Amino acid sequence: MILNWLRRHWRGLLVALILGGVFLSGSWFGASQANTAWALKWKQRDADDATALAKQQAEARAEEQRQQGEIDAIEKRAEGQIAQALADADHARAVSDGLHDEAAKLAARLAASERARRAATASEGATGTTGSELLAELFRRADQRAGELAAIADQARIRGLACEASYNSIGKGK
Repeated sequence: MILNWLRRHWRGLLVALILGGVFLSGSWFGASQANTAWALKWKQRDADDATALAKQQAEARAEEQRQQGEIDAIEKRAEGQIAQALADADHARAVSDGLHDEAAKLAARLAASERARRAATASEGATGTTGSELLAELFRRADQRAGELAAIADQARIRGLACEASYNSIGKGK
């Protein structure tokens, strides 16, 4: 029965198979063309993205180098200011040492005068250190410590201003 039916309709079946094959090959060809077109579009998009990324990276590098150059210049200025502050502190220390020497000489004269006066008075006992010597030593220590604190404050101020300038220079580029 199927064989009889195939003998009668074989031409129609052959035409249907040919038309089906043409349809499938056409749809395959169309899909292939569409895939190729999309692949080209994706490649172009990827190339555009890579170009944009390279441009952004170059701009970021240039900005980073600009900022680093400004920070290096600020750091160099700060180092010079710290060196100047240290030189000023050394000069002040030398002047202070001269004043301390003068104060020590004056204290020694006053101490000798006090000892002579005490020796003349029998009721007072001789002490090893006089008030003027204690005051001179106190003055020397206080002045020395004040100099140390001033040097620390100068350096902290210079470093703080350099840090602020660095921060501001980074913010300028944006």
